[in-house]
Amino acid sequence: MILDGKLVSGNLKDTLLNDILELKKMNIIPKLAIILVGHSEESLVYINMKRKMCEELGIQIIVYHFLESVLEGAIIEKIEELNKDNLTHGILIQLPLPKHFNKEKLLDKISYQKDADGFHTINAGKIFQANDINVIPCTPLGCIDLLDHYNIDVKGLNVAIIGTSNLVGLPLSMLLLQRGATITLCNINTKNVKEHTIQSDMIIACCGVPHLIKSDWVKEGAIVIDIGINRIKDVTKKNGHRLVGDVDFDGVKDKCKYITPVPGGIGPMTVISLMKNIIKLAKNTYTKL
Repeated sequence: MILDGKLVSGNLKDTLLNDILELKKMNIIPKLAIILVGHSEESLVYINMKRKMCEELGIQIIVYHFLESVLEGAIIEKIEELNKDNLTHGILIQLPLPKHFNKEKLLDKISYQKDADGFHTINAGKIFQANDINVIPCTPLGCIDLLDHYNIDVKGLNVAIIGTSNLVGLPLSMLLLQRGATITLCNINTKNVKEHTIQSDMIIACCGVPHLIKSDWVKEGAIVIDIGINRIKDVTKKNGHRLVGDVDFDGVKDKCKYITPVPGGIGPMTVISLMKNIIKLAKNTYTKL
């Protein structure tokens, strides 16, 4: 069965529209500020996706675009200005940043109370301690919401996560662990990833390696969540490329009980999760008035 992220995100969108109407009755208009450094074509594509969804929902959005030569201090100054702006509810830095910037330092300059991406050290710590969780990173949140929509209970399941980034693999592992799953974390140092995946009830791929997960890596009836988005050459396409996941979808889909497609799986769930976070942060502002 296909886990349709486009369908589920559409359902969530309807709920968020109602939430925003309620906020607007209290004269609160959710607002997102995005900081972009440089001219990465992929970053611009992602920002346009976020802009489109914000406009459809009635969320205000403003992008602060800096040249790659900007001093780190100027970015910090803008972040601190936005932290103090009561009309701005969510702030994010579009990643990846150019390599010469200190990503962790800049992310932690954003107030954890306005951290739309959920990357601040305090918000990450709340997830790992399962203590008063505030904001969950968008991709892990999207995965959880997708599983919930299809009533997939992970309690007692053996779950292999391939990719251990602070942004996706690690927070997702904690969310699943808190729901009773048994987690195996694999990364570039894992000697034989297939040994772990072939025994797993659920495989989550978030490593950025096109078609890494083959049919013989997956046991019959497994659940496969493909978070990877990779651009590969395809001369049959007008633009010369196509998007694929970390899973060999065509080779694996017939062995799975559930599987996410790429595109159309976790991607739409990530965008709608950002909207959820912005609305939650706007609601938090109201409760503090």
